[in-house]
Amino acid sequence: MEMQLTQRQELKVALTKELVQAIELLQYSTVELQSLLHEQALENPFIELRERKRLIHRRREQTDRMDYIENVSAFKHSLPSHLHAQLVGIRVSNEHKKALDYLIASLDEWGYLHTTIAEAACHLQLEETVVSNALHMLRSLDPAGVGAENLSHCLYLQLIRLPERDELAETIVTEYFEPFVNKKWKEIKAKLGVELSDLQRVWELIRTLHPRPGSLYNDEQMTYIVPDVIVSYDNGTWTVTMNEEIVPTVVWNEAYERKVQTDDPHVRKYIEEKRQQFQWIQRCLTQRATTMEKITLELIDKQRDYFEKGSLHMKPLTMRDVAASLNMHESTVSRAVKNKYMQTPHGLIEMRRFFTSGVDDASQEKVKSLIAELIKQENSQKPLSDQNIADLLEQRYNICVARRTVAKYREQLHIPPASKRKQYA
Repeated sequence: MEMQLTQRQELKVALTKELVQAIELLQYSTVELQSLLHEQALENPFIELRERKRLIHRRREQTDRMDYIENVSAFKHSLPSHLHAQLVGIRVSNEHKKALDYLIASLDEWGYLHTTIAEAACHLQLEETVVSNALHMLRSLDPAGVGAENLSHCLYLQLIRLPERDELAETIVTEYFEPFVNKKWKEIKAKLGVELSDLQRVWELIRTLHPRPGSLYNDEQMTYIVPDVIVSYDNGTWTVTMNEEIVPTVVWNEAYERKVQTDDPHVRKYIEEKRQQFQWIQRCLTQRATTMEKITLELIDKQRDYFEKGSLHMKPLTMRDVAASLNMHESTVSRAVKNKYMQTPHGLIEMRRFFTSGVDDASQEKVKSLIAELIKQENSQKPLSDQNIADLLEQRYNICVARRTVAKYREQLHIPPASKRKQYA
């Protein structure tokens, strides 16, 4: 064996910190990009963020409505605080207050109570009658249904507070709830001596109630989906606009630079490093916008039927197809559409949904849309079974899918099975 020193040339891609940052920035959504820029501004004192002006063409009433929604989100409070606020000014004994505080603290996020009167009384060392009275007071508060033991009890608490009581509905949710929700209505009809139309009326009434009243009040901040790109059609032309309204403009703070300017070489080097960082961010933002625009225009070209006619006309498309047309790497396309949303004439759509696998010459999205349309057009008294839908897809659209595939897509659309869609009036 002999050891030798040899030289060999190799070409490798070195992922510098800047390149990694550029790749990461491409896959950020508009909201994530906003947060990143604020972080960069904190790190680099020469970076100044200036809020963009609202789009001029936005109607004033739309702006007011959005501001109102944002305010609702900002001031939304928790269920416990909402309940305690209603008790302000009500005179109760210390024992009742103690029991109320305990019961409110025992509610889950949906507003259900997971303790019994006996357990609470034992834990608090109070008489059960005190806890019972406190629970009765709790259940009289808003929202209706709070403090319930389970779903049927929650619905009952809401029913008894309606301006016009419905005895049949109250009986059903307390005594026949399970067979009722499973649509075993003929069994209930025979036992109660009512018509199916009466049960249908109760069904429609119960659908207006809230099964999780506590979820209306929680500590979590409401999340809004903000479109990253907006596609519109005007005078025969498709227009692509990057939604930069919530993303601040990045500018170099010249006033601060003049303030700290000095002959000290270390300071000058520091300023130059921060300037390069600023310039790199600007280049990344420009490249991100350019890449997004190119991909969006290509999607409009390859999915023109969708943009012109709607989701029923979505075609199978892969990221490799788009990448090849744009002379990009497939991973670049993948990063660019990750967590991004597009506002189209047919509503808000996640950009990844444009890339669908073929299912017998039809995309999954197209099949889902057809299933939703067939169910929308069905006879509500004789709803289509999953096998019926599969047969119709083959007969009308020459799309062959299995019954279990229809069932999977139907569940993804949050559409109940035929047995629970059936109406009797």
